[in-house]
Amino acid sequence: MIKATIFLITTLINVGIGAALFFMLVILLNGFTEDQAAPGLILFIVWALLCSLVAGISSFFSARFLTEKKSVNAWLAALSAIAVFVIIGATVNFVGMLIAAFLTTAMR
Repeated sequence: MIKATIFLITTLINVGIGAALFFMLVILLNGFTEDQAAPGLILFIVWALLCSLVAGISSFFSARFLTEKKSVNAWLAALSAIAVFVIIGATVNFVGMLIAAFLTTAMR
């Protein structure tokens, strides 16, 4: 039960971070037409959703590994897995936002 909660919390936090970065990307792409900005926006939406799912799945398996193999307390394993994979997910989402902006600028 706790491992499913770890997956949900990590995924939802990363989706929220992705949503905030999406609005930053929209502001960054101010001045582009809809046709010019669409590929970058679509790329970032797919990137953010995949990154959120991968981070959630990774935190699930990380917490399971810590509790079963390393004999770490379940709550400590949950908190550390959530913290680590939210930070990793946010960093990867930020890089994805920059890639989407550069792609859009290059296609202009």
